[in-house]
Formats: sequence, C-alpha cells, structure tokens
Amino acid sequence: MRIHELTDAESAAVVGRSELGRLACARNEQPYIVPIHFNFDADRRCLYAFSSVGQKIQWMRENPKVCVEVDEITDKDHWTTVLIFGGYEELGDSPDDRAARQRAQEFGQQELAAAIDRQLATIR
Repeated sequence: MRIHELTDAESAAVVGRSELGRLACARNEQPYIVPIHFNFDADRRCLYAFSSVGQKIQWMRENPKVCVEVDEITDKDHWTTVLIFGGYEELGDSPDDRAARQRAQEFGQQELAAAIDRQLATIR
C-alpha cells in the first residue's frame, strides 16, 4: 500500500468519477456524518446536492463549515480517498442562484432536476 497526497488534478478526477460521498458537519461540538449523492462541477469546483430540511440542513445552517469524503475502493489494500473542506450554501432566488440551479440541472441527474424547485444546496 502506498500513501501519498494527491494533486489537485488527481483529486478532481476521483471526485468527478464519483456520485456518492460522506458529508460531515458539526453543531455544539457534536460531529454528524451522512452519505450523500452529489454532482461535481469541475469548472466551478463545487458539489451540488439536494435534501429536504432535516438534521443535516439545520446543523449546516447553524455551522456552514463542512467536509465531504469521497472514496474509490478497489479492494482492502487499494483505495483512494479525497477530503473536501468547504462551506454549505443554500441557493435562493438571486440571478446567480438561478444560474447555479440551471448548471446543476445540466448535469442530467433526473432526481436533482425533479427537486430543483425544492431544497437545493451547494458545497463550495
């Protein structure tokens, strides 16, 4: 097994091949981690994901600092992990947010397109 730090390009390639990750957030010094489905916008270097309002949304509204872990696992001795540190942002109705919604929709994920009028968030 070889352990090394990935370049930005290598990290982006792993994230670009993935759709599933683990979102970590925290509130009142209590960590919380959940699996999420996402789309990676390589040009804007952000992740698009959606969720109905629940614990993770409430926690991220209080503390927008988040981390997403993305893995590629071949077997127990061969795997790659990318950690993405960033901030949670909800999309509103501004022209920029409408453009981001359009961009997310262009990724072609049917469930994301169906949820576009509900809760849509980005992690940058």
